[in-house]
Amino acid sequence: MNFNVLLCAVLAFVCCCNGVRVTLLNGAASPLPIEVTLGNPITLACSFQPESGTAADSRLEWLYSTNMVGTSTSGQNIVLDGIIQPNFNNGRFSIVNPSSLQISESIITDTGSYTCLVTLPHDTPSKGSGTYHLTVNVPPSPPQCQYTSDHALTIGFAAEFRCSSIEGVPTPTYTWFKNGRQLPLSAQDDITYKNASFSYSVTTGVLKFSKVTTGDAGTYYCSSSNKIATESCLPTVITTKNQDVGMIVGIVFGVLFGLILIGVLVWWTWRKGYCDGLSKEDDPDEIEDDGSNDIMLDTNGPTVHKPPSEVSSTRKPYPDGAVRVMP
Repeated sequence: MNFNVLLCAVLAFVCCCNGVRVTLLNGAASPLPIEVTLGNPITLACSFQPESGTAADSRLEWLYSTNMVGTSTSGQNIVLDGIIQPNFNNGRFSIVNPSSLQISESIITDTGSYTCLVTLPHDTPSKGSGTYHLTVNVPPSPPQCQYTSDHALTIGFAAEFRCSSIEGVPTPTYTWFKNGRQLPLSAQDDITYKNASFSYSVTTGVLKFSKVTTGDAGTYYCSSSNKIATESCLPTVITTKNQDVGMIVGIVFGVLFGLILIGVLVWWTWRKGYCDGLSKEDDPDEIEDDGSNDIMLDTNGPTVHKPPSEVSSTRKPYPDGAVRVMP
């Protein structure tokens, strides 16, 4: 067989086996990252070209998945056979032009993977698809700024302010301002603040003072920003103060007075004898003498016999069991 004829046959086979071709917005490759701002509409364009047969034989599906890695042909059906499915039939989704998916008002949970899947039974292969990775951008919420409880910094000590937004896509970055002027990330970056010791992070929003000086007093606020918007907290006046020496002295004297008082009470309790019984241990072999075994006889009286068990352990009876009273 002629080589040229064979080559043409192979090319013809490859061309006829392309199957249904799906095209995304502006002919971009799949998967295509795309963004929309919260509350705005968006159209995910999808068109297809059959290799053989007609478009009337096509089956159109749109699939949704939270997995935004690569291209996928699995997920929940938004559209099946050109019909919006019940779980998505909320008035926000529709088919336009004639196989594109339109979202009329985007919400944060719309973020995810959207795949246009077309099936043509007469083509080989019979399926073609294209995927969008949709991100719904959200403006930052007004940041919450946290200062010291009394809105005062103690000179010579460390302190920190905090700034954070609960919402925001992409994740917001933070900037601190003092007296209406943006602060550098570190006091060392600007000669204006050569005597200061502050620094802050654009990702955490924490403003730290290593050692407060009088120059750190002023009006502070923080802004939270992403590509959608910028929000700020209300400006707050911050003062500086010296450490309250009187309070420290009072605490020291209070502790000393408490220790002395405890010592006096212990000494007084010991002097009164209230602690004598605490250190004694009862002798289990000692029998308390309550006077019941005392014998009151004159020198000429007879010998009195009593059982040994009734006689105090401190008295040793004679071998015959008698107790003799000596004059």
